[in-house]
Amino acid sequence: MVNVFKKRGAFNIEFFIRKRTNEDINEFITWTYEGIYSFYDNNIQPDKIDSLNQSIHSDRAFTVIDGEGNVAGNCEFYNVQEDENEILVVGLQMKPSLTAQGHGSKFSKAIIEQGRQLFNYDHLELAVAEFNKRAIRTYEKGGFVKRGELEDTIRGNSYNFIIMAKD
Repeated sequence: MVNVFKKRGAFNIEFFIRKRTNEDINEFITWTYEGIYSFYDNNIQPDKIDSLNQSIHSDRAFTVIDGEGNVAGNCEFYNVQEDENEILVVGLQMKPSLTAQGHGSKFSKAIIEQGRQLFNYDHLELAVAEFNKRAIRTYEKGGFVKRGELEDTIRGNSYNFIIMAKD
């Protein structure tokens, strides 16, 4: 029987989160993306490099691995204060060589489900660059809905972000 998903590269990969190592962080820092997605390049963002290096001590920052133990991405859960509420937010990043191959839904679902087991949350949010239509579609398929927008200046340029929430 032919796996119809294999045409898009979405063969049966499972994803898991585990504690980060220094080796993982050294790999994350080398990641670069094609085209408009170069916005997410880790090697050109000194603040991101510092944050990744500091995250080794966090119990909320993880490496995402596949079923064979290969690094597939990273994620971090953190709290944001909004008015009187504290909101749990997740940031996630897939390894460049795995993007645009149909893995996004499984990748994000694994992070969300395993994060729920660790942090026992009922509500989760994330921010995604407005231009990143493929990520937005993936999050919508996973049950996230648009909750709002924000504008942020990164490396001297202004970007719009969509805030998405899932209960």
